[in-house]
Amino acid sequence: MPPNRLLWLLPLLLILHPAPAQKTVDSQQLLWLRYNLRAPLNEAYALRLEVEERTYCFPWRQHQLISRTLLERKLGKGWNAGVGLTAFRQSLPHDPRVPVSSVRNELRPMVEVAGYQAFSAKVGLHHRYWGELRYFEAPEGGFAFANYRFRYRAELRYLPTTRVQVRAFEEILLNAGKQVAQNVFDQNRYGASVQYFPTKRVGFELGYLNWFQQRPSGREFYDRHIVRFTIHHQLPQKGA
Repeated sequence: MPPNRLLWLLPLLLILHPAPAQKTVDSQQLLWLRYNLRAPLNEAYALRLEVEERTYCFPWRQHQLISRTLLERKLGKGWNAGVGLTAFRQSLPHDPRVPVSSVRNELRPMVEVAGYQAFSAKVGLHHRYWGELRYFEAPEGGFAFANYRFRYRAELRYLPTTRVQVRAFEEILLNAGKQVAQNVFDQNRYGASVQYFPTKRVGFELGYLNWFQQRPSGREFYDRHIVRFTIHHQLPQKGA
């Protein structure tokens, strides 16, 4: 084809083949308040309970209320496994500027495998592998299965003293299932925190978390900046 005809076709090709849609990123600020309880049952098993209130900050409005229960078993060599259930209560829509119009409940049966790899007496890397099934509350009642989700978190830990621990982590979350179209990559989370345990049984943690999430359209994203405060509570083992 002569070059002059290519020049005439170029504008037509640009019209018929528009540029890919630009992604939209919605930035939000949140505060998470969490209580973690660990109750050893014996040398091998422990029960973990977690309650977390998640709220938007500017303006203030509830986002999610989470309750998680997990039975943990030691596997040896710093590794453990657990099974549990998470209950979510989400205030919708996901926009703090809009009043709550509905509440959606969700249940997540889950399995976890986690282990600690020590580099020295003060530095180590904690690995966590997590799989969960997501069931959303159905309009006709009960809960309907939505999708699977797989998570992996790597967390670097530094213990300058016996009572203080500094943590930095990154976590990837992936969706799977027939209803998942564009958002196979669900989330990327990274952050850091400082833990302080004034006693063996009670500790406090303050940190920052960035939660970058792809929405179902594949072109819209949430970029959430989160301040998280946690109370850790460890019960003594019976008979110990």
